[in-house]
Amino acid sequence: CSRFPCKSQNKCVPLRPKYIKLYINNMCRFSESSKQKLGNAVVYIAERARFPYKTEVLKLLYLMEEQMVLKYHVPFLAIPFCVWRMGPVSVDVYEELSDQPILLEAFVTLKDTGKGNIVKPKVKFDDGEFSDAELEVMDYIMSKYGNFTSDQLIELTHREGSPWWNAAKENDLLQDFKEKRANSSNVVIDLGKSLCNDNKSFYEECLEVRRTANMMRS
Repeated sequence: CSRFPCKSQNKCVPLRPKYIKLYINNMCRFSESSKQKLGNAVVYIAERARFPYKTEVLKLLYLMEEQMVLKYHVPFLAIPFCVWRMGPVSVDVYEELSDQPILLEAFVTLKDTGKGNIVKPKVKFDDGEFSDAELEVMDYIMSKYGNFTSDQLIELTHREGSPWWNAAKENDLLQDFKEKRANSSNVVIDLGKSLCNDNKSFYEECLEVRRTANMMRS
């Protein structure tokens, strides 16, 4: 998680703006291919979502990741999603969409509406980095949840028994979040826990290959 940890093992404090560029340069590990894939996934959502604010984009990206893992047992973007009170959150994408993007500069820009940042595509969606299965999952998520508000998406991803809920419960975060004693954590959702043994092993192998490739090519 891209937070500076504080005294509690699972609590994090926000990354200050002056450190964002340093964070992007040193913590994110994206190959050119994975950057193109992430950028185009965000463009895809921004083109189609009814409310393409930062929170909606983050939740829809997560739902695509979750659906890809549950249906095909492989990662979609292979980026971590942390357990936050308003999560799940990819901290990499959160930082990008909190100010004018750096990593995603070629793909999207932000427009402050007074209610938050609307994500506006700078280019048209390019499906060149996506498999047929991934495009199917993206279409499914947007057709089912693309009109949801941020509150509806949070309620959906926080439902009892969901990967977010399970991770929050296992790490004693549910009460802290409910009482607003914490807003974020460094706990990463393990989507592999939703799979049976053979499928889980296959997913973990694929995830490791993807992340290793990103590290080597970044």
